[in-house]
Amino acid sequence: MCAFFTFMNLFLRLLEQIKCDREVCHQFLITKCVQIFLEQNNQLVLEFIDEFEQSKLADEKNQHLNRFLSTLEIEIKRNNIWKNASFDQIDDAKLTIERAIISRVYTLAMYPNGDADICRDQVLREHMSNLSKNLVPTHNDLRIPKKFHFECPWPSAQAEISAISAYKTPKDKLQCVFRCTTTLLNLMSMAGEHGNMHPAADDIVPVLVYVLIKANPPSLLSTVQYINSFYGDRLEGEEHYWWIQFCAAIEFIKTMN
Repeated sequence: MCAFFTFMNLFLRLLEQIKCDREVCHQFLITKCVQIFLEQNNQLVLEFIDEFEQSKLADEKNQHLNRFLSTLEIEIKRNNIWKNASFDQIDDAKLTIERAIISRVYTLAMYPNGDADICRDQVLREHMSNLSKNLVPTHNDLRIPKKFHFECPWPSAQAEISAISAYKTPKDKLQCVFRCTTTLLNLMSMAGEHGNMHPAADDIVPVLVYVLIKANPPSLLSTVQYINSFYGDRLEGEEHYWWIQFCAAIEFIKTMN
């Protein structure tokens, strides 16, 4: 019986490894095919970048980006490489294309006002760094209830939001915010009596403020502007709710001293 369980454990581990390897191979193939597709349409890409650079308003940039991504979506369905692709493969390709295109115009999209945006972000980051030196859960501006202190300083939530600068698409950045806030929600829910308390927004925002100050990710103000400009009209449901809480936390941090 012991040998059987050992075999099953090994079998399940191998099965999991095969699944991981298959996913890696799938993503590599998608990325490579997208790379070839974009090389074939390089002139269109260069024209888009030039048009994007010439646009002054965020709304115009957003329109150009969405229009160009729609154009590429039409082109990919006509392309010989993708003509036999499944719906899921096309969806993966669209996401990979979006990431590739945004990476080409990321600095222009993230910092439309150039050095002024960068300086503004740095001022807030220095302010947060100063706040962090003496920040405790019982800070007068936070007053986080003792029942939530057990997980302080909430390192798992800090890790999620600290990763935000590694991503370039607004959707990917928003997912970092979503993972951070839902991680906090889960931790705070478990802290309640019998682990079934559902924290209210008034409970979550002070903890989120604490986590943001301690993690102190770069370019926070530009990130808010970027997501609002390029993803704001697609926000809905839980993502929208947590985005509002995130923005409220940043606004609150500005007022702290």
